[in-house]
Amino acid sequence: MSKKKGLGRDINVSLEIMDQLLGTLRKFHGMPLKRGLKSNKIQDDDVAKMVNKVMEDAFALSIAVGDLRDHISGAKPKGNARFACHRVVSKFLESSD
Repeated sequence: MSKKKGLGRDINVSLEIMDQLLGTLRKFHGMPLKRGLKSNKIQDDDVAKMVNKVMEDAFALSIAVGDLRDHISGAKPKGNARFACHRVVSKFLESSD
């Protein structure tokens, strides 16, 4: 993933982790578990309900993580703390005269 300018290392690492999690959740949501259970005659009502519930939870989590990722990646830093503000620089220049 390309670095988002100005967000910092920790936020960039977090965005990369969110991307990986979203990919994994998409794979999990699309896995053919139900088909495999049905073809091996393992599926009963309890297992079917559990699989449906977990798939639904995984899909809801992928939406929530995607929304969080979009919100964070659209954030803009409030300023660059490494540089002095204009007021500080002007006071320094005035005092050095």
